[in-house]
Amino acid sequence: MKASDLLRRFTAALPAFCLAVLAGCSQPADPPLPAPPADSPAVSQGSVELTMWTYYPNGWDATIAGFRRHYPEIDIKVEVHPFAEYSQKYLAALADGTAPDILMVDSAHLGEFGAIEGVENLLSPPYEAGRYQAGFSPAMWDSMLSLDGGRLIALPLATAPSLTYYRADLLKAYGFPDEPEALGTFMEDPANWLAMGEELLKHGSYITQWDNELIRFFEASTPLFDRNLNFQRSSAEFERALDLAKEVNHRGLDANVDVWNEVGEKAVRSGRIAMLYLGTWGADQIQAWAPELEGKWRAARLPFGLYGFENSSSFLLPSQGRHKAEAWKFIEHSVTVASKDGMGGSIPAYLPARGNPVELERANAYLGGQRTYALFEELAGRMKERTVTPLDKKAQAIWSQAIVKGVEADQDSKALLEEVRKEIEKRLGRDKEILLEWKNKQ
Repeated sequence: MKASDLLRRFTAALPAFCLAVLAGCSQPADPPLPAPPADSPAVSQGSVELTMWTYYPNGWDATIAGFRRHYPEIDIKVEVHPFAEYSQKYLAALADGTAPDILMVDSAHLGEFGAIEGVENLLSPPYEAGRYQAGFSPAMWDSMLSLDGGRLIALPLATAPSLTYYRADLLKAYGFPDEPEALGTFMEDPANWLAMGEELLKHGSYITQWDNELIRFFEASTPLFDRNLNFQRSSAEFERALDLAKEVNHRGLDANVDVWNEVGEKAVRSGRIAMLYLGTWGADQIQAWAPELEGKWRAARLPFGLYGFENSSSFLLPSQGRHKAEAWKFIEHSVTVASKDGMGGSIPAYLPARGNPVELERANAYLGGQRTYALFEELAGRMKERTVTPLDKKAQAIWSQAIVKGVEADQDSKALLEEVRKEIEKRLGRDKEILLEWKNKQ
């Protein structure tokens, strides 16, 4: 497989479908709202229509209906923008004064808003969102802060761990654990994972699409930069990841097919692909590809004892909005109230909303009746959300290109990581200087 082909797949963005599940909120009933704090922003008199921009269409009808039972004078108009384009459209709107009342942002792009003006600091009056800090994991809260750490630029709605989806019937047939917890324990040892790959290969099945796919497991738990923009991946863990990727390459354990095209879909249906590594939306996607395989797939934690973060979805409040008080009420209600009634299988970012007994009993028929939501919550409780900086988008492209080529060329792992670090410093050094100057002035 040519490096260019691998790079195209290694850096491909998730389709919008994959992210739609994150905020699918279903609310059977709304509990009474808590009394608003004394310093809550004043709501405009009369009927108000808010406009919210988002990158996925699903789930908003129920959320809005529940909100309007408490605030009938406030309506929400939802505009959906393609995932590949939305962040640049948001930034342009903030710059030219055409932003809506509410923005919904995926964690992959949150860093682009971390060192700019134009979004409200939710820690400041009249929002005082700091009162909710104890309701979020420290990593999640930190990931919502501006680059300098002084402003809360977003309030998170949902979060999602990375998972292993696998053909339980094939693993059982070839002598490997087929129950989720047993498989997760078995895969903690890389030697076991590789041995499983070799055995499945004998029968025409593969445990990974690409040799470098497993590097994403390690990326899912380690940011590119800290808040001082120091590179964070020159570590023994990433040397280990690269060594494993090269081992997959040497043994030919990767299928070299892309599941996001017709050939890949056929590989899923035929059993050539026996494992996929996706977010909480994975079962729905696999079912769309191969509905006839109902009952044969299961979900488990990632290999190698890793607990990876897939993505989160969060609300931003543009400063130029004409109805910030009403918009804040919708954000606050969605995150801290409506989420407690269940979110259609998604994991609330707000910790008091977890543990919903109805959700915990939720079974996935496609995954053989497995109680997937309970697994998702367990893994979400063990993962750490990543902080994304304004440099991440450019740096990730440099990283991905170098990693793909280095694995294919069997380059020494430690030397490769140092080479990548230097290349990022060389190409993004001026950007880094500008951001640090801005940060130090805050």
